[in-house]
Order: sequence, then C-alpha cells, then structure tokens
Amino acid sequence: MRSMVWWFVLCVIFVYLVDLFTFKPHVISGNGNLGLLFGWPALIISIFFAKSLWNGLRNLRLKSSSSIMIGLGAFALFIIFLILEYKFAANLINDLGGSPKEPSSKIYRFPWLNQYTNTIFINFYTLGMLVAGISFLNILFKRIKGK
Repeated sequence: MRSMVWWFVLCVIFVYLVDLFTFKPHVISGNGNLGLLFGWPALIISIFFAKSLWNGLRNLRLKSSSSIMIGLGAFALFIIFLILEYKFAANLINDLGGSPKEPSSKIYRFPWLNQYTNTIFINFYTLGMLVAGISFLNILFKRIKGK
C-alpha cells in the first residue's frame, strides 16, 4: 500500500514536470523537446504505479454490492476522463493551428510527439484514465473469477 502511494506521488510529480517543460502554443520554441526528458520516466513510473495499484486492489475484499458500485463509478470516471482528454487534445491542436499536416500549423512537419504536444499523451486526464481503468478492470476480473 505504501509503495502504491509513493508511485502515485511520483506519477503526479512527473506529469507536472512534463507539463512544465512542454511549450505552450503561444510560445516559440527552438530549444528542442525538454518535456520528453520527463516523459519516458513518467511512462515507466506509471507502469510501476499501475502494477502496484492492480496488486493493491487485488488484495482488497469488498462486498458484492460495493464492488459493483465502485466498478460502475470507475467506468464512469474513465469515460469522463476520456472525454476531457479528447477536448484537451482538440483544443491544443486548434490552438497550434492544426495537425502536423497543416502547412499553417505551428507543428507543421513535426511528429505528433513534440515540444508542444507532450501533454496530449502525458497529463492528469491520462493519469485519471489509468487509475479508473485499472480499478474497473480489476473489479471486472474479480467478478468474472467469482471472488
């Protein structure tokens, strides 16, 4: 349980660092993709957090009615975070002037992962989707197994 909390705290810190070092659409950058330096560790830490969350939830014993309510809540939160992530990404692409294929875009000819778009992939919405998704899947697997 304690390790899960530490992995979560590290996830939050690295998501913040990715956001901090990702350039905003109104800024012109010539310094490369500094946010990517924190993106890979954030991804690795998220994997360790997901594993510890899965194990922590696996050992949790709940009444049947409680597990159904938590599972439905986790699924609803996953959908909400998914919608928020979509809106966030769409707004960012709009603020940048379009996708990398648009000649008028600030990210024209860049790959999708660049100094302006790191936060599309690593942000608090994706962290929320990870937590809600792991919670829902864990409860679903427990229900299928009959525990």
